[in-house]
Formats: sequence, C-alpha cells, structure tokens
Amino acid sequence: MGRANAGEETYSPVEASRVLSRSGRSISERRIRQMLQAGELEGEQTEGGRWRIPRRVVNRLLTERREHEQLRTEPESGPGAPESVRELVDRVAALERERGRLEGRLELTEQTESTTRAERDRLIAELEAERVERRRLQEQLEERKRGFWVRLFGR
Repeated sequence: MGRANAGEETYSPVEASRVLSRSGRSISERRIRQMLQAGELEGEQTEGGRWRIPRRVVNRLLTERREHEQLRTEPESGPGAPESVRELVDRVAALERERGRLEGRLELTEQTESTTRAERDRLIAELEAERVERRRLQEQLEERKRGFWVRLFGR
C-alpha cells in the first residue's frame, strides 16, 4: 500500500505475527500476508518479493487489537453503552485510517517539494550559463561590427 520512509524500522510478516500475537489473540503469518496483499495492512514488497511492514503500522494495529480486547472484556455500563463504545471504536479506527492516508500524502508532498527545488536549482544554473553565453556572443558580434580597418588601426 504505502512506502516505508527511508531509515524507518520494519518487520517481516513473521516478526509482525509475533508482535501482534502479544495482544492475546494470535495472528498467523499467512493472515498478515493476506492483509498486505488485500491492502488492509500497509507494507512494501522488496525487489526480492519479501514484505516489509513499517514498525509504526504494526504498533498501531497492536494498540487497536489491545483496545478492542479490553472493550470486549470490560463490563457493560448500561443498555446504550455497547452501542456508543462500538461507535467510538469505529470512529477511532476511521481516524487512524485517515491519519495513515494523510501521512502518505505528506510524504508525497515532501518528495514533490524536494523534486521541485532540485529542478528549480537546475534551471537557475542553466539560465546563468545561457546568460554567460549570450554575453560572450554579444561581445563577438560587436567585435565583428567594427570594421576591418578600425580593428587594424585600433580606433
């Protein structure tokens, strides 16, 4: 789905399975691969075909799973509570997804800005080289406009 930032720590599906199993319910490496392929879990496939999952994604999923388990084990506080708790869990999950999308957009914006700056710097250097060439050609033209005799006698 998204790309891991350069230098960001990542997990393999096996490592992610071990970490996520700490939430109380195990999750298989196979299920993690299915989630990656379906785009349900953010990750990047290397040139060798191996999956790398950003650590922040695994930690976020671990937190969500722990919170979900905690909500399932807490006693209900009234007839309307389970409904509102579910709504809150859904809202938090939606906000987490939105945050992930925004992080991706920010990364793309930063890359675009960097590329634009590099292009601008290249164009400025190219413009300066063109100006120097124009001055040189203009001086040559002025020199040729002087007549042969003026050049010969120096006037």
